[in-house]
Amino acid sequence: MLLRNVALGALSVLVGGLLTPMLITVDVASADTEPNVSSRYRYAGVVENGRGIPTHYIAAGDGIRFHFFDALSQGRPSESYTLCIGRPRMTPVRCWHRTAKYGVGEVGFSFTLPSVVPLGALTARWLSDGRVVASWPFFYTRGG
Repeated sequence: MLLRNVALGALSVLVGGLLTPMLITVDVASADTEPNVSSRYRYAGVVENGRGIPTHYIAAGDGIRFHFFDALSQGRPSESYTLCIGRPRMTPVRCWHRTAKYGVGEVGFSFTLPSVVPLGALTARWLSDGRVVASWPFFYTRGG
């Protein structure tokens, strides 16, 4: 009986000693699921052709859509986003502003590019609060 009590006591100390670090590890691991940890994946921007297919090659006169998504905006007030187009690493040629509807962080910009947008290598940049949060390089060429 005494041997059994000693064995149970030793077992409880051993199990307690193993569980405490496990609980701390589980607590630390669960902290990685905070929204700010995945903030580098919060925004997504893509250039789509007229058929809604993401592409890096657009011909003048073809349909073009600039699609933007903010994963953390659901349920939040409406937010304003800016789309700028220009040469890579240069000042944008043209910018447009859109406001996402309340709680929907999805914004589409569909239009024909104006003549001030040059042919060649371009970058679409989406801005939120004045900083670039997503970009998509594409080549804009003569149609036909």
